[in-house]
Amino acid sequence: MHQLLNIKDNLQTDITPLVGSISWRSNINELGQQLTFDIAFNDDRYFPMNPVDLGSLIILNNKDEILRAIVVSEQRNGRGRIEYSCFDYAFYLNKSKAVYQFNKVTGKKAIETMLNDFNVPIGNIAPINTVINKIYREKAISEIIKDILDIAKKHTGKKYRMEMRQGKLCIEKQEELIIKGTFQLAENIQPYDITKALSSPSRKRSIEEMKNSVQVVFNNHVIENRKKDELIKQYGLLQEVTTIDKKDKAKARNIADKILEDFGKIFEENSVEIMGDDKVRAGRTIEIKEPITGMTGKYLIKDVNHTVKNGIHKMQLGLGVI
Repeated sequence: MHQLLNIKDNLQTDITPLVGSISWRSNINELGQQLTFDIAFNDDRYFPMNPVDLGSLIILNNKDEILRAIVVSEQRNGRGRIEYSCFDYAFYLNKSKAVYQFNKVTGKKAIETMLNDFNVPIGNIAPINTVINKIYREKAISEIIKDILDIAKKHTGKKYRMEMRQGKLCIEKQEELIIKGTFQLAENIQPYDITKALSSPSRKRSIEEMKNSVQVVFNNHVIENRKKDELIKQYGLLQEVTTIDKKDKAKARNIADKILEDFGKIFEENSVEIMGDDKVRAGRTIEIKEPITGMTGKYLIKDVNHTVKNGIHKMQLGLGVI
């Protein structure tokens, strides 16, 4: 059973009995999760007091902690309900700007420096040994972190997943966490695989963003040209040109290969509705087999929206190919 705890002025209150519905969402292009819930209110003196206020810490549990977030807005309406919107601690990284100059600092060290400066607790940060030499002026901290990870991806081909867990920011290799989701109607009933109960499947396939040939240019000369001949033969030539600096010249082939790896494929935009599992988050991977649309294999969770209402936990997933 999902539980909401409100912590304000060092006082913890279980607000679950007051809450009507709960939802939380994450998106692969955003740092952090958003939590929303609503509470009934009444001016009757016998009605339970609502302890939630702006700045309250809200913890969402279901046996284990799912997320913790800060209340950033409230909205009251004439129907006797208050809707609260909350964000996890990444909120401070999204809303805060700074100036940083990194000189021959590893990506991991640069990220840890910023997190410490903004008092964001640090969880597991994967080794990011790419050297950062760059000045950032008046950029949101979350944008700087994303840029550092993009630089590392360009040089190593490694993709990273960012997420807050138990109030700590974790950055890990994207392929390291495959979800085996289950749902359980009651404690005395065997858990079921959530992928066996899909609904409203949708699958869109497209070659609009495909690149099957990559030219790398240095000093106005093509120094590397990498292709996927089978894709060119099937879909025609779709070429990308990227210009590099002297420091990247030795890595020209590697850069071209990484672009082909990311863009030399058919792109998919897929979605499904499914029973809920707290482990499902954007950036993680899930296996899907759906015969009507033909979705089969491992898919990247691009975005997910969880809802809990009347004790029923459901999810809407946006999926992309890996």
